[in-house]
Amino acid sequence: MNLHHVLEGYTAAQMVIAADDFGWWSDLDGADAEGGVITDDGPLQRAVAGALVRAGWLEPEGAGFRLTAEGRDIGRNRGFVRVVARGWMPTFHALDEAPRYGGPLPAQTNAADVARGCTDIARRCPETFDAIAAKLRASPGVTIDLGCADAGRLFELAALAPEERLVGVDLSDLVIRQARRRAERRGLAARLDLRAGDVMPLGAPAWLDERLRESVTTAMSFFLLHQLASDSGGIRGVLEGWARWFPNMRRLVIGDGLRGEGRRWDDEPWFAPTYELYHELTGVRLWTEAEYLEAFADLGWTLAERRHVDHPMLVMYVLERAG
Repeated sequence: MNLHHVLEGYTAAQMVIAADDFGWWSDLDGADAEGGVITDDGPLQRAVAGALVRAGWLEPEGAGFRLTAEGRDIGRNRGFVRVVARGWMPTFHALDEAPRYGGPLPAQTNAADVARGCTDIARRCPETFDAIAAKLRASPGVTIDLGCADAGRLFELAALAPEERLVGVDLSDLVIRQARRRAERRGLAARLDLRAGDVMPLGAPAWLDERLRESVTTAMSFFLLHQLASDSGGIRGVLEGWARWFPNMRRLVIGDGLRGEGRRWDDEPWFAPTYELYHELTGVRLWTEAEYLEAFADLGWTLAERRHVDHPMLVMYVLERAG
């Protein structure tokens, strides 16, 4: 890894996000094997398209551009890029003021970018949603997404499990308001109950009414349990708290990132160094798979399914237990 990689990598990340904001990656990744074609519109888009051509991710196609094979892989990883380059940037910027903290930095994020990026990461593997939806269709009930981000996962499940009632909770009121507007545009407002609030299980939160408490049968959480566990003494404590919130819960879906084992950045999957460093700066612990599995077993959860979410360090567990 040299200076060229550092400087060009930063520029490439910004171009990937700009193309995503233009909607290019979705347009390019068409339904057929060849994908779609996009055209630039004005000097800004022309500059971004030219940069992506020089990076080797787009190639000219008539009056427009088509994805290369490498570009297709980059496009599918755009959620990672957005979280790193935009979502977590406020925390990395806070390093300028590190001496005044005297300890870990407060986790400062762009909530909307983190939410969108996390949903894109989960959406990269549609089979993960298929696996969840298959279980929901077999025994419909109420599913709550704890830390639902922009509700993208709930939108996916709404189409795959039409009888399931869906609830989402996220700490960011802004993200929830934006998700409600998207639900209205998609005609899903009646099916999605979206609430703003904290999902750290300390007492009874204001968003948790008695009707919801009794009705939830499936709880899921993606990319959040490691942080909650760091703040509350362990994975087990968080899961015990959620079980107290939802006494009739019979299924638990946990998606999270595992800590890498490489000693050098070049030894890790490409996203892991930034992931680990962000959490080390903020004092948030990353957990091993053995620690997750031990907590699940101690609390009586049976592992029904385990899947990678299209990346070696991201995993989804589907857990069940008798009612």
